[in-house]
Amino acid sequence: MRLVLARHGESAGNVAQTFRGPDSQGDGLTDEGQAQARALGAHLAALDLLTPRVYASTYIRAQETAQAVADALGTHVTVLDGIQEVDCGAWVGRPYANLETHRGDALGPDGCPAFPGGESAADVAARVRTALAPLLTGEGTPIVVSHGFTLQAALIDLLGGDAPAAWADGRYTHGNAAHTILTLQDGAWHADTLAMQV
Repeated sequence: MRLVLARHGESAGNVAQTFRGPDSQGDGLTDEGQAQARALGAHLAALDLLTPRVYASTYIRAQETAQAVADALGTHVTVLDGIQEVDCGAWVGRPYANLETHRGDALGPDGCPAFPGGESAADVAARVRTALAPLLTGEGTPIVVSHGFTLQAALIDLLGGDAPAAWADGRYTHGNAAHTILTLQDGAWHADTLAMQV
């Protein structure tokens, strides 16, 4: 079983480097983001994945990215609830850099991010796990287009290990349109490709 996880292409919020939260659901891709999405699609098409099935979050930027991928693969996009970006609560409008400079303001008792008035990393991991479960029982290769924070939470959950350390060192950080390919072997997920930019 293989699973492809990809981040959407560049959006206006990414350019501004600010947390937008659920209000950003309607934000589309920039011109650069559209180009990134097409490049991702071309790259995944060249991998000749077994019966690819493309899924996108409920956010427009993920759906636009997924559509470019689906076009390259000759398939369609299914919108999947549960893989949307983190609800950053009171952090809406704050710069991304605040996660470094004010880390303690958004840190839960487990040592992982938790946004006041919004979701924690554990909340996000749990909803992604639930959303992915039915995808992993069928044939073919699910390609899931999601978001930066959400992908980090999902990978920490899927691959295991020291979660606070993984958040602190950013080992699962995905740039726009970067992707990871996981393979399930003996009941455990392994990364074949990790946060690869194309």
